[in-house]
Amino acid sequence: MPALVRVGLATLLVAVGLTSSARAGSTYLQTNLVSNQAGMAETTDANLINPWGISYTTKSPFWVSNQGSGTTTVYPVSGTTTSGTALTVTIPNLGGAASGSMNGPTGQVSPFAPGIMTSSTDFQVNGKEAAFIFANLDGSISAWNGGSQASIVAMNTTASYTGLAIGNSGGNAYIYAANQNNGNIDVYDSNWHLIKSFSDPYLPSGYVAYNVQNINGTVFATFVNPHNELGGVIAEFNTDGTFIKTLVNDTGGATLQTPWGMALAPTNFGQFSGDLLVGNNGGNGWINAYSLTGTWEGALQLANGSYFSEKELWGLSFGNGGHGGASNTLYFDAGLAGGKGGLFGALAVVPEPSSFVLGLIGMGSLAGIWRFQGRGRIA
Repeated sequence: MPALVRVGLATLLVAVGLTSSARAGSTYLQTNLVSNQAGMAETTDANLINPWGISYTTKSPFWVSNQGSGTTTVYPVSGTTTSGTALTVTIPNLGGAASGSMNGPTGQVSPFAPGIMTSSTDFQVNGKEAAFIFANLDGSISAWNGGSQASIVAMNTTASYTGLAIGNSGGNAYIYAANQNNGNIDVYDSNWHLIKSFSDPYLPSGYVAYNVQNINGTVFATFVNPHNELGGVIAEFNTDGTFIKTLVNDTGGATLQTPWGMALAPTNFGQFSGDLLVGNNGGNGWINAYSLTGTWEGALQLANGSYFSEKELWGLSFGNGGHGGASNTLYFDAGLAGGKGGLFGALAVVPEPSSFVLGLIGMGSLAGIWRFQGRGRIA
């Protein structure tokens, strides 16, 4: 075989090989949608201070809990573009449980979220079913269904709630609140009654509950040591509170560094498709990916080669395919400078060259070589 033909075939094989290696790793493009700091994002919103929880209904815009301003703000998003702030709602607080900081909202959920089943008599607030529910650092639970302010519907003076989830069990709906004053996930029924608590029976000494999420019918909870930002535990439970397993136990902080936000990646999220994504609220501020057996798969890397990192990283959520963003884009929020700032942004997969495109490149190179050799023979 002539040397130039061999080179052409090698080019084609390299092109196909590049496609295979590209599938092994993906990069992500960060877009800053909203910030309280002028010039940092597409939209400036002074209320976006230390944002924590993110939620939506099946087609609604994003609702974001602003712990630092005692509000929730609503942002319509299409892909990686937002049309600004659609609504701001005040979340009341009673004070006392979070010394030295404002007792603003933390986790939040909607009874109308995808996959949740409720009746019109569940989670009543002001005579109708709540559209959104908020946990608070002062141990209160608030609910909203219209107007400029939510209403307190439950209060646990011994608690400080830092996360909230909603789910169904035995035909009934419940909310689950992570209590950072101990290692418990507190369970409330749809009449706002605290009915029980559960925890990881193997929780290391000194660890407390930090966040809780319902992911495809399984309750995932994060636990942290409030005296050491390096480390964390993730556990799984059934929606009735029964313990399934400790998914990740990383008290040394090799990958988990005060984990809070969690989201399950869809099948079209590149390298980490199908993985559990977990955000580090402390330490390096990375988003780590774990298989559903607890194996660390890596951390999200940006298109510039650096790892995604935000200080005070909180909520993680994929879009709902409606006004709440694209279903294959990961949305996040962060408190930035010690919780005094605010950022709401998006992470989208950077498209990789397809095998077809790279194959055409290789074939084009080969065809050019053949033409060159043909001209040589005529000459």
